[in-house]
Amino acid sequence: MKYIRKVMAAGLAIVFLIAVVIGTGVILSVRNVNVSFIDYSGAYKEEFEAVRSGLNKLKGSGLLFVGSDDIYGTVTADEYLAVDGYEKKFPCTVNVVIRERVETFALRTLSGYKIYDERGKLIKSVPEADESPKNRIDGCPDVLLRCAETQVEGVATLCGEFESNFGCFRRIVESVTAEKYLELKVATFVLRNGLKITVSEWETDGAQKIKKACETYSSLSDAQRTGGTITVAESKENGGVVSKYSPS
Repeated sequence: MKYIRKVMAAGLAIVFLIAVVIGTGVILSVRNVNVSFIDYSGAYKEEFEAVRSGLNKLKGSGLLFVGSDDIYGTVTADEYLAVDGYEKKFPCTVNVVIRERVETFALRTLSGYKIYDERGKLIKSVPEADESPKNRIDGCPDVLLRCAETQVEGVATLCGEFESNFGCFRRIVESVTAEKYLELKVATFVLRNGLKITVSEWETDGAQKIKKACETYSSLSDAQRTGGTITVAESKENGGVVSKYSPS
């Protein structure tokens, strides 16, 4: 009898466990998939709707088992769309943010150009042409990069600071060069109006240095902005970052 009672107890425990697993699966199944789109150009609405449709297929899946591959794998137009982030909200919701990748930079290679988005992530490679690549949305030239491929993301971050302070980037910047000069790491922005901005040791306090460059730029006359150089560097004497304008 004791043996039978033990077997029955074990059987009931297994049944209870199965019931708990099934119940948990039902309770924690995905019912809501909320997808938002960071859209800049309005050119990829059809591709976004395809992504939204693909993500809706997650409904009914176990929330506990939804992973990155399930989310990122739905973005097939990954040249120009990307998952910006996602979160699982218990008990039954997945929130996903899709962003448009903005074609921004062109890096010259032996066979042509590598095209990068605003965050310095590779979009595609294109063969060499007679002129620099132009953005497929507005037809304006991409910003030319002159740096090592390993530096692209860092330079893109600095350029993001530039856009935050100046209010625009690709419209006014022709090229950005990152190089060593007398053991200093220098980033040089060549603006389309002829002005240059050089940032010394740009990997350190880049945000503060770009802010100082913007302050100097704002103080210039229209005539001064057509040439000359704004130089930004750290100053031990002044105990911080200094920026000054030198005419051509």
